[in-house]
Amino acid sequence: MNQFEENVIFKPHLAQRPELDKNNHWSGTSFTGAAWDVYKGDALTVLRYLPADHYHCVVTSPPYYWLRDYGVSGQIGHEETVKGYIEAMASVMDEVHRVLRRDGLLFLNLGDTYYSGKGKSHGIDPKSAKRRFGLRAVDKSGGLGIGIRPKSVIGIPWRLALEMSTRKWVIRSAIIWHRKHALTESVKDRPRRSYENIFMFSKDRNYFFNRGALRDVVVEEDVWSISARPKATNGIDTAPFPDELVERCLALGCQEQGNVLDPFAGSGTTLRVAVGTGRSATGIDLSAKFCDYMVRQLGALL
Repeated sequence: MNQFEENVIFKPHLAQRPELDKNNHWSGTSFTGAAWDVYKGDALTVLRYLPADHYHCVVTSPPYYWLRDYGVSGQIGHEETVKGYIEAMASVMDEVHRVLRRDGLLFLNLGDTYYSGKGKSHGIDPKSAKRRFGLRAVDKSGGLGIGIRPKSVIGIPWRLALEMSTRKWVIRSAIIWHRKHALTESVKDRPRRSYENIFMFSKDRNYFFNRGALRDVVVEEDVWSISARPKATNGIDTAPFPDELVERCLALGCQEQGNVLDPFAGSGTTLRVAVGTGRSATGIDLSAKFCDYMVRQLGALL
């Protein structure tokens, strides 16, 4: 057995693959009987090893553009240009498209970023130690290669969604997540943000969608008012979305006992919620610290 939990086992068939050897992959079974897998590695690299047309649903929240520093080499989100970030993200989503079943859905949660253009660091934020940077690309002059003026919101979520729409994805819904009880911004010259985008994508005209899951939980079907306060992560400094958000995505877009994927798994909320509802789950993350945390949490679901 390994250093995490007794019910965690390695998949021996991965041992001959240098990028996905046994030191970077853990698996187990939860109390519901649902299987789970955690892979440590770059999302694009790991996804290329996963089977095509396999997952019923993908629920993920990738690193936002220049909002956090996870201290891991190769992390997405620190590209020097908006185009570079969009290309990196869209390339990962190309592989997500390949591994998603034809009748599957992708729920993509992504926040936006402002361009300061003041030429100095504005990344110190008391809300999170991960928001402390040197000179960020969004602080430099020059318009980020897209010619925008300082103080502009960049429009990252829609830029990515539109790029994905040119790469076989169908944008079926642009859901607004109203982040109840979120920490307020300190700005004084514009409305303070209280929402983020959750895009629902399909890869085919026909797909599984449980409309009944909307009847009793929302008034406006594409505006979800869900508390922004997630399950405590016991010192793991990440930005997980709340369980309720994942629960709603899975209730809408994933068959019972389906397979769920999160290519930017972080603290493992998607995996934990999925296996708790009897669905198998696969998570990928570049951070050894986050993978360690995920495996311990999942291993405790006996």
